Amino acid sequence: MRTARLSELNDALRHHHPELIIYFANELPDELLSIVELLRLQNPSPALLLVRSKINEQTIAEAMESGAKDVISLTHRYRFQAVVKRELAAYRLKVALAKVVSSAKQYRQELKTLMQGSAEAIADVQEGIIVTNNPNWAELFGYKDTHALMDTPFMDCCSESDQSMIKGALVACLKQKWDGAPLKMTGLHANGSPVPVDIHLERVTIEGDPAVRIIVAGENSDNSSPEQLLEQALFKDPVTGFYHRHYFIDKVEERMHTALTGGVRAMVYIRPDNFARVHDDIGMLATEKLLTRLADLLKDFMLPPDLYGRFGGTMFIALLERGTMKDVQTWTERLRKTIAEHVFEVDDQSTSLTCTIGLSEAKHKEQTTSELLHEVEKACRSGRDSGGNCVNMCDDTSATQAIRASDALWVPRLRSALLQNRLRLMHQPITGLTEEVDGIFDTRVQMIDEVGDAVLASEFIPAAKRAGMIKNIDRWIIGASLSFCQSKNPMLVFLRLSADSINDDSLRDWLRERIANSQVNPAKICFQVSEEVAGKFLKQTISIAEALRADGFRFAIDHLGAGRDSDQVLKHIPMDYMKIDGSLMQGLHREPDVQKTVGDLVRTAIDLSIKTIAERIEDANTMATLWQLGISLIQGNYVQMQGVVLEDTQSVQELASSH
Repeated sequence: MRTARLSELNDALRHHHPELIIYFANELPDELLSIVELLRLQNPSPALLLVRSKINEQTIAEAMESGAKDVISLTHRYRFQAVVKRELAAYRLKVALAKVVSSAKQYRQELKTLMQGSAEAIADVQEGIIVTNNPNWAELFGYKDTHALMDTPFMDCCSESDQSMIKGALVACLKQKWDGAPLKMTGLHANGSPVPVDIHLERVTIEGDPAVRIIVAGENSDNSSPEQLLEQALFKDPVTGFYHRHYFIDKVEERMHTALTGGVRAMVYIRPDNFARVHDDIGMLATEKLLTRLADLLKDFMLPPDLYGRFGGTMFIALLERGTMKDVQTWTERLRKTIAEHVFEVDDQSTSLTCTIGLSEAKHKEQTTSELLHEVEKACRSGRDSGGNCVNMCDDTSATQAIRASDALWVPRLRSALLQNRLRLMHQPITGLTEEVDGIFDTRVQMIDEVGDAVLASEFIPAAKRAGMIKNIDRWIIGASLSFCQSKNPMLVFLRLSADSINDDSLRDWLRERIANSQVNPAKICFQVSEEVAGKFLKQTISIAEALRADGFRFAIDHLGAGRDSDQVLKHIPMDYMKIDGSLMQGLHREPDVQKTVGDLVRTAIDLSIKTIAERIEDANTMATLWQLGISLIQGNYVQMQGVVLEDTQSVQELASSH
């Protein structure tokens, strides 16, 4: 648009919002300052260029001092074009930047409004420092206003025992490896008292930099379904939030008729010792509050699949699902220890107590709930009679358990299963924690019984070992796994070798023949031997590990850390992977001593260029702690289970002859 007078320029600026003003004048015009001032009133202000027939350094300097961006001449066409392009680009960049700044200001204001009005307690953390928090967060942790927490370390809000776990979770979230699972955290109030909360982590961006938003749900933000609210009202104890006795029994009976896909079930019966003494110490009115505190502590130990109920008075009971009975025993012992060391605050009083825990394995689905309850209550009573403050496992008097241990019954069933091809593989994914992996599986075996039901390995493998049939099963698993590698092309599969197999001189030649026939890359197979077997047969384990690795296979030791000489096993046996025993994972985030043990194993493995795998990971808190300890890979129920059914790749005659 072209204008001849200053008044026309004013109208043009108001109606057309030009990006560039080009002023033709052979001399600096008297009205230049007025033009510059008029342009400065625009937001953003367009650039001003002067066009003169003759230009030099002095005329350019004078014009720029007056407010022009440059002076150009029509006789230098290429410079004219370059300067115009430069100023247009600069103007458009300024417009874009202004929009970004405006959006950022609006975002900050909206964020501030959202945080201030949210029912949730919210804090944003960058590089371990709280950069924003809302009034609910400050109030939750006992501060008068949000300013008191600004620019302070987030770890100041966490109990010392949880700090390693929280650090790992923050790192995982920043690396976008966190799956959104809630974490149980014991926070620290300004007065030093504990603040147990469930926190959620989200990765956010604040002014261009990554941060972690930490959210504690408010009391009015319950997203429970109507069914959940009804269950809470009708079937749960209002004081503790545990199931009522009768509803708990119904849930247990329902669960007991559901087949396990792996691991074990066990019932625990928890009863405080000498509660009459505690009653005298704090008074009758405070005892219900104390039981609430105890129930909160118990709930903090529970995992999502667990069922737990209040059995009347001071008695609590739970049905657990874990990887092994050793895991259950570790869990109960750590619970007992935590209760004994805990100081319970009730109003202005404090007290301590101990508990006796009865423990019984749910051995088979034919076992009635009444029988299981009788066993676990009897175990608890026996422990209390012995002085209390202990975990007491019931005597194994089950007739069915004795029958299952009878080789006379199992051997023909195993032979029949092998001949009729009724073994099946199950593959549990192994996922990366501090590294990216895909297609790694741990291999399990099941037997399909005579009526088509799945039988877990824990039920028939012990009998197979005693009967000398475990080598046959090992070879069936290897053959079926080679078929799996041919059809699915995984990155890596882990296969167990029994003591019989590592002492079998013919295994190496047999493996070479199978690999040659299948054309599977041996690097896709990692053979693993338990620490217990490796310790008993150290020389043979070293020999088979060296031989297998020389043939291109991988080698691993599993259940490491369960024995007394784990360091020696780790240093003497050549291996590519080590699997840390799942019993060390039970409540890992609460156990600094166990964290140190695991951390020492990880550091030794790193020094030896061995990758680490944590077994039987059941919850987000444990996974977060493992992040901080530097574990490479994890497996367990927290990693999604995946079943793969395969047909046998070996002939019945070959299996029969190998026995």
